Amino acid sequence: MLDPAYRDQVLINETRTELKGSIVAWIALAIGTGFLAFEFAGRAEPLGYHLWLGGICAFLAGWLVAWVRFTLRPPDDRQILTRWIPGAKVGMTLCNAVTAGSVWVFMPAAEPEMRALLVVLYAWFLIVEFAAATEATQVLGRAVVMVLGSLIGWLLVARPPHALTLALFLVLFGATLIAIRRFVRQAVVQATLAQAAADASRRDLAAALVSLERERDAKTQFIRAASHDLQQPLQAAALFLDRLKPGGRAADQVSSLGGVRRSLGVARNLVDAMLHHLKLESGAMKPDLLRFPAGELFDRIMLTQGPAAAAEQIRLSFAGRGVLLHTDPRLLARAVENLVANAIRHSGGRRVVIGARARGDHVTIWVVDDGHGLAPGDEARIFRPFEQGGRVGAAGGFGMGLASTLGLVGLISGTCGVRPGLTRGAAFYIRLPARPVADEVKCAA
Repeated sequence: MLDPAYRDQVLINETRTELKGSIVAWIALAIGTGFLAFEFAGRAEPLGYHLWLGGICAFLAGWLVAWVRFTLRPPDDRQILTRWIPGAKVGMTLCNAVTAGSVWVFMPAAEPEMRALLVVLYAWFLIVEFAAATEATQVLGRAVVMVLGSLIGWLLVARPPHALTLALFLVLFGATLIAIRRFVRQAVVQATLAQAAADASRRDLAAALVSLERERDAKTQFIRAASHDLQQPLQAAALFLDRLKPGGRAADQVSSLGGVRRSLGVARNLVDAMLHHLKLESGAMKPDLLRFPAGELFDRIMLTQGPAAAAEQIRLSFAGRGVLLHTDPRLLARAVENLVANAIRHSGGRRVVIGARARGDHVTIWVVDDGHGLAPGDEARIFRPFEQGGRVGAAGGFGMGLASTLGLVGLISGTCGVRPGLTRGAAFYIRLPARPVADEVKCAA
């Protein structure tokens, strides 16, 4: 069965292409109408003659007006489906009904030779309708039943010479028309499906090329950012090393060694961030689900981030140590470390609170600072790779910390984000299921 979307597209395409060329059929039908009107004027039964003439003239006038409007002001797809196609079907049904009724007006008033010509004209009318009408407006089956049925009915009632033979011929003629129309219809459907498949392939190829280009640009930006940001701490370390001279003052030596240590620490953090980013991209990081209290997570955070916080004179506080977590402790710790490191480097505050709270079917880890908060619009973009907040300042970085956090949290079936307005600083959260999906699957098994 043809997909509804494709079917609508077939109807729209046929309406646009065939209706514009249907003026030839209109001219042919107008000539035929003029011939019959002239030939049977004063000979056919007056009431039936005038009803036929009025109905067919109304149809021809409506068809011409529609053709002109469609040509001068082409409608959009929705208008074709909702207005033009239903209106065309009504017009074709009216034309078929008027033509079927004309059999009982013209055939009784015609001599034998004219009756033979009328049979040919009725068959010609169906052929014109077959050629001119689109699939949307096509009512060929009903037209065959109405016109040929009326003609066969008159033959069987009036019983002119060769009536049965002619009736059988008309039945075969109508069946042949319907069969040909079905064959043409299948060809149109196959062509439309092939075109739709080709269009879909082109769209997929274009999307793949765009994705590939973005990935290439991202890697280029990554290398450029890594080269730039790594140069700064290494250059600083080199400058501090230049100050170390044999026999120099102890105070100067200690200060220079401290500068080297800090510079190399920054470089190590940058390299560590690069490695984690590359592991996430390659899919090398896999979760190992364990059950442990939040206090163990907080102890690791204090161990890895405590020295940096002390150096910046920032106090780390923890809440909810007894909350049980059911996740990969290594991946979760790395994700929380990213948030805490960001708060230490960029918040500009003096306190960072790391807390855990269980509620319902999930557990939330919060990292809240009392700094200057996020700039307007930062919430929507800071989790994208190579994006940094508008208030980062001179602390530097690749802009991968939050993107890495997003990837790490995704690996353990969690979500992360930022809640503006909770404090005057920034409030980041990681929300995890209270019982991971993997455990639920094991239990179900």
